[in-house]
Amino acid sequence: MPALRHSIFAILALFCSLVSAVTAQAHPVLPAGQHEVTPAGIPAGIPAGIPAGNAELGGRKTMEMSNDQFFKLQFAHSVPHQIWPAHATSHDGASHDGTSHDGASHEVKAPFYAFYNVNLYQWVAIVLLMLLFLPVPGSFGKTAVSFRTRVLRGFCMWIRDEMVYPVMGKEEGRAWAPYFIFLFFFIAALNCIGLIPSIPQLHFETGTSTASPYVTVALALVTLLLMVIMGMKKNGVFGFFKGLLPHGLPIALIPLMVVIELASLVVKPFALTIRLFANMLAGHLVIASAVGLVFLFAKMMGGGVLSYATAIPSVGLGVFVYIIEAFVTLLQAYIFTLLSINFVYASMHQEH
Repeated sequence: MPALRHSIFAILALFCSLVSAVTAQAHPVLPAGQHEVTPAGIPAGIPAGIPAGNAELGGRKTMEMSNDQFFKLQFAHSVPHQIWPAHATSHDGASHDGTSHDGASHEVKAPFYAFYNVNLYQWVAIVLLMLLFLPVPGSFGKTAVSFRTRVLRGFCMWIRDEMVYPVMGKEEGRAWAPYFIFLFFFIAALNCIGLIPSIPQLHFETGTSTASPYVTVALALVTLLLMVIMGMKKNGVFGFFKGLLPHGLPIALIPLMVVIELASLVVKPFALTIRLFANMLAGHLVIASAVGLVFLFAKMMGGGVLSYATAIPSVGLGVFVYIIEAFVTLLQAYIFTLLSINFVYASMHQEH
């Protein structure tokens, strides 16, 4: 039954994506290079949440777009975009989204306080986690608690007992368990938010923050800082860097090993960044590509009714990848957290 529920939700998600793409055919066709502009300064026909860099696609029907233009529109939701301040105007008459009032395109640097969609989803994840986990701390030692609280408490105990304690030990791991529990659920929440389909026609947009390298590199930098700071605290500044080198190393090899060990120190957070970012982005791009194949084949076959029969295997592929993505959301949170545990502990205890 759980597999059936996942399949039904995946089919609904793909259906929403198809509806979003189909309704693009209703956009008016304007002369080349011209767009109907709304009072907010955005070309008409651009769904909510589409970066302004794709504004040139808004005035064309789906079947009138070139293949690369259509897939560019399909993939646009994966690109972080500014949501506040919205369409602020610079002194030269251009908006901060890069579109001027005369229709010309300008590169305008976003202010340092700009708020992006990936920032919004992070705050949503934090609020949801607070609401879900508020009763959990006080539930330990109690039996009369709700089913939701028992499930979340069980997850917390599993992370502590099966991830933190086996690596750090019970005595040292007890102090680290709260942070790594939060890290796991924070990443999992960001991943799960990205599974909810967007409906631009209702101005409802979601996205996966962890599909952006800007977010994953920040998470990885926190792990790197913990590695360095806690390693120095445990071993001293000199002892930490000395511990990076193997014991009994010949003097002639020390310069080479210093470069290698410092590089390996940086490679660890880099691997965390790429692994999480690439896995989360790839799944969304595959699903968007599967939906796009429906219109690609329809265009190649002249737009006949039978050409849309390609929707069956394309949607089937999208549903299959969506179900895998539901598993990957937790898997990637698990991998990132477990590797962070190992990296931090290895920096504190530098036995070679």
